[in-house]
Amino acid sequence: MIRRVSRMCLVALAVALTLGACGGGGGTPAAKTLSVEAIDFGFAPNAFTAKVGEDITFSISNKGALEHNFVVFDPSGAEVGRTSIAIGATGSLTVKPSVAGAYSVVCDIAGHKEAGMVATLTVSP
Repeated sequence: MIRRVSRMCLVALAVALTLGACGGGGGTPAAKTLSVEAIDFGFAPNAFTAKVGEDITFSISNKGALEHNFVVFDPSGAEVGRTSIAIGATGSLTVKPSVAGAYSVVCDIAGHKEAGMVATLTVSP
């Protein structure tokens, strides 16, 4: 009986190790956290990359003297997420890109985008 239990444990261990070694090929991409500073008037960094289906959390620290927001638009111009960040505060925004392409990121408070508060999120398949 002990041999049979030992054999079953070894088989279960072998199966678990084999499945673990296969990786997640074709599965959902892992989550990603990106740190951003909002300054007057820009985002640092101002370029990001991700994959379709990946959960992306932006952690945005407002280092500027003004309130800012962080708005993400997909390649068609549809808004996919928005958050406001008070002076000296840190906020977060999680998005999950559904299509590949160039996503625009802006602070759309009057005059901020025009002053240079823009960034790009490039999403690959």
